[in-house]
Parts: sequence; C-alpha cells; structure tokens
Amino acid sequence: MIGNISTFVDANKASILRCLKTLVDQKSGSEDADAVNRVGDIFTNEFSVLNFSVERIDGHAFGDHLLFRNHTSEASITLAGHMDTTFTSYDHLPEFHVQANRCIGPGTGDMLGGLVVFLYTVKCLDHLGILDQIPLTVFLNSDEERGSPTSRPVFEKLSQKSKYALIAESAGEHGEIVVGRRGKLSFDIVVNGTEGHAGNLVGTKSSAVEEIAHKIIAIEGLNSRWNGTDLNAGKVQGGIAGNTIAQYAILSSDVRYTCSEHEAEIKETINRLVHDEIIEGCHSKLIITSERPLWDTLHKSNEQKTLIETIRLAAEHLQVPYGIESRKGTSDANFFGANGVSVVDGMGPIGFHDHSENEYILLDSLYDRIKLCTLVLCGLQKHS
Repeated sequence: MIGNISTFVDANKASILRCLKTLVDQKSGSEDADAVNRVGDIFTNEFSVLNFSVERIDGHAFGDHLLFRNHTSEASITLAGHMDTTFTSYDHLPEFHVQANRCIGPGTGDMLGGLVVFLYTVKCLDHLGILDQIPLTVFLNSDEERGSPTSRPVFEKLSQKSKYALIAESAGEHGEIVVGRRGKLSFDIVVNGTEGHAGNLVGTKSSAVEEIAHKIIAIEGLNSRWNGTDLNAGKVQGGIAGNTIAQYAILSSDVRYTCSEHEAEIKETINRLVHDEIIEGCHSKLIITSERPLWDTLHKSNEQKTLIETIRLAAEHLQVPYGIESRKGTSDANFFGANGVSVVDGMGPIGFHDHSENEYILLDSLYDRIKLCTLVLCGLQKHS
C-alpha cells in the first residue's frame, strides 16, 4: 500500500506543483468573491471528474461555499478547508515561486497548500481503486479568514454527520498535527455621541471618541484577569476632524480564551463594560462579528484517540515528521471539536509566516502530507 501511494505521489509531483501555483495565482482574498469562486471552479471541475456530487452554497458577500460528496451515507469522514486568503491587496505580495525547498507566495500555507493535499489525497485513493469504499465529504468555505460567519451553519450540520474530520491548516514546524485550539470572540463596540463644533463648545461635550478611549483602556485592562485569555483592542475609527466633537466611533476587538469555565464571565464582563457609559450623553452598542467555540481536548474520546493514533502510525510507517500540539489561534476545526467530533487540524504542509509577504511552505512536506493523508484515510476506513 505505502509503495503504491508513494509511486502515485512521486509520479504526479509536477502536476501537484502546477495545481498549487494555479490556485495561488487566483489571488483569492476574502472580499474578492470572484477570485474565490475561480478557486472554487477549479475544485468543482476536479471533484466532478472523480464522481463527487457538488452542492454550491451562497456565501452572500463572500464567494460560494462548496460541498462535495462521493456517498449517500448518514455518516462520513469530512475533509475541510478554506479557499479564501486574508489579504485585501496583493500589490505588495510576491508572485508564486519555488526557491530551493520553499514554495513562496500568499496563501501557500493558509491554506491553498492544504487544499492541494486533500485533492491529491482523493486522487490517490481513486488511483488505488478504493475511493468508493471510503465515504468522504469535502467542504470548502470562502469566509474562514473573516471568522466563517456564513459557513458556520454548514459546519454545525456537518458535525452531526461526521465520524472523523480532518482540517487542512498548515502543519507545525516539525510536522505537528493540531489537537486543540482556544475559543474566540470578535466584536465591535459602536458609540454614538453628540456632534458639534469644538470651538463653540458650551458646557460638557458628548464625544464618541472620548468614550471609545475609555472602552479601549477597559478592554486592555482585562488581560490579566483570566489565565490563558488574551484581549486586544485592535482597530478604532471615529470623528471627522480635530475641531469637531465626534458623533460616532467604533472599536473592533478580539478575545481568545483557553478555559470553558471562563467563557460566560468573559462575555458578561465585556457586555457590562460596553454599557457602562463614562461620558454623559454617549450610548454604546455591542455587535458580535464572529465567534468560534473552544475546542478543548482535555477529555479525549476513544474515537479521538483512534484518530490521533492512526495518524501517528501512518507517519511512522512513512517515516515523515510527526508530533501533536495545541494552538492559540482558532480555525474551523473548533466547530467540530466543540460538538464532540473526532477532529485533527494541521493536515496541510509545513508552513511558515502566514498572513505575510514572507509566507511559504516546505515543498517536500506538500508531497509527504498527501501520502500521510491517504494512508490515514485508509486506516480510518478500517475503524468505520
């Protein structure tokens, strides 16, 4: 089996690399729905040839989400990844290129390289003649980099029908898979005050900017309250000129937490500080922009242990790097993990410097991960 898998991957290295280049060249930033849909069209063509059914789901302001199935079973193994990248502009970013053992370019690691791994894993299973024996659901969403606001309901439905789930984010530096992630809450605080000319001020003023300044200090001041929790007041906008009292201001913030017992208190505290108005005449509103639940692996199910052990054994047989880790960042794996599905993340190639002009993956790991994922799916089928 291992020999046949390796032979297939080694024979298709040029095709695999061309596929990655084609995907990166689409420049599929989250807000560019047309570009994301071009990526989706590539996968639609590929999976259609492999006799997968195709369901296109409206992503509204984002590109379409795509759901591929080769089965009609109630339960399946789900492979999931996102087609969008975080970039709002590609002007400052390098074109895709290979330098030594590095594939360099925006989205190579996060996570177009991982999508290539899943596509060629399925192609390898087809080449081996066993694809129709493994019920697979492949879900590709278009809004992950913005918190998966329109794809979350799909993930929650898939969680009810997935025995195992593999997520295509990049592997760790030493081939680590991901077995847990923190929870996330992203929110905006919108403040309305009373507009006026600062030079003609009589009495007190109701400045939205001044009120938002108090909110920033309050949020940053919470960083020492809960262990394993980080809060960030990341973006602020407000006012129209230095001589105008600001009628409007908005603050975008983010919270990451490690312990489920802190979640309710964190949310209650944020809600209280939003509505605790310091400046008379200002009124504040809380808007949740995205949320991912905590994926806590303190209590692993037998199926989760089986999944991790299957990956470990596959890596050992292939003699490729392997390890496990929990990550501070979130991903769509959180939706599966929070709903009790046996899930691992980090099944993509080894990647570095995501979300930057220096983003790259290790080329050899791209091929190794296809071999690994193929062998893992063969192993999981025996447990299904």
